[in-house]
Amino acid sequence: MALLGSIIAFAVPGCSSGADVTGDELSAVLARDAVVFDGDTIPAELLGRAAESRVVVLGETHHLREHWALVATLMSDLHDDGFRQLLVERPQMNDWLIDDYVAGGELAPDWVPPPYFDRRFTAIREINTALPPDQRIRVRSIDANEDSSGGAGDFQVLFDMLVSRLPDPAPIEVSLPSEYPDLSPEAQQETMATLSTTLTDNRSVLVESWGTVRYDQVAEMVEVETVSVDIREERKDDDNGAARSREELIKQLVDRRVAEDPGGTVINIGAHHAQKAHLMGTEQQWLGDHLAHETPVVGGSILVIGFTSARTELEAGAGGTPFDVKDSASPENEILRMMAETWPDKTVFLPLDDPLFIDRRVAYNSEDVIYTTPVAEQFDALVQYGVAHRMPLN
Repeated sequence: MALLGSIIAFAVPGCSSGADVTGDELSAVLARDAVVFDGDTIPAELLGRAAESRVVVLGETHHLREHWALVATLMSDLHDDGFRQLLVERPQMNDWLIDDYVAGGELAPDWVPPPYFDRRFTAIREINTALPPDQRIRVRSIDANEDSSGGAGDFQVLFDMLVSRLPDPAPIEVSLPSEYPDLSPEAQQETMATLSTTLTDNRSVLVESWGTVRYDQVAEMVEVETVSVDIREERKDDDNGAARSREELIKQLVDRRVAEDPGGTVINIGAHHAQKAHLMGTEQQWLGDHLAHETPVVGGSILVIGFTSARTELEAGAGGTPFDVKDSASPENEILRMMAETWPDKTVFLPLDDPLFIDRRVAYNSEDVIYTTPVAEQFDALVQYGVAHRMPLN
């Protein structure tokens, strides 16, 4: 992220490394290993590595149109290799609606999707139209229900919307009070506890009426909202603490999703979350670190790719500022600027296999913040779009 247009450069503490890689050394590796491609065709070098992995993590720069086009192409290309699941950094309360939308709208056929869905998920919905139901790509949400994403108000709308579309389980009432968004955190927790008890005590009746899949969707909504109430409250006084609590929830949801799906999983999430170590300078353990080094559900079969853009332009209504890595003041061994200067306006895939990315440090420009690190500790490969366009949030 840009900090008032300035450059901040530092070495990441705790990383073992030798001397910095020189520009000449880096240039030779780029010439040998980089693969240039267009956005419509993903190179075989990338697909081969992905297909061999149980989990592929895409560490994105948020809201880039070209990136979402690539995600859809990647899911289509990996389908024959058993990949059936895409996890996205969206509040869990959206989980059932996004998954239903890409499957064709069985639950909500009359629902009119906002532009956000069209820009990100329509291509996957179109892929699914040609597939039998048991082979369709599922899109699942893995984030907390924070205030910045609608919080308790949106949760109430989405919870009521889901329950209203399920068969009537009378005489059991599963509902939220109309005043739920305005309740105190303590009262919201009490509401979730009551709902959880109702669901647990009446599981057999509700499963018979709704089916196991729908019951589990409702139960998980209540479970995650219970945690989200605490995260929203913690965010008011301790932003770092809330960020850690949020990351722990993301890890738990990802572990659950991966364990449930025996095929391959692609996870699309911000580059901070994707990293396998602490490139971005915080102390908490990120999702990529957890998946690569801790959780048993992946078994080490993981590919983590960092995505960025050499030049980012803004579409009408998009937030942020334009960015051009070639205009940044950066050291001679800044890897992304060198890629952009070598292949102007081209998309480039770079596997980080060479030992110099493991044993020595290069500079990495995260939109005008320069990190100096053995970059293979964070990512297994990089993809840089030559030009990308940041979309509006809604």
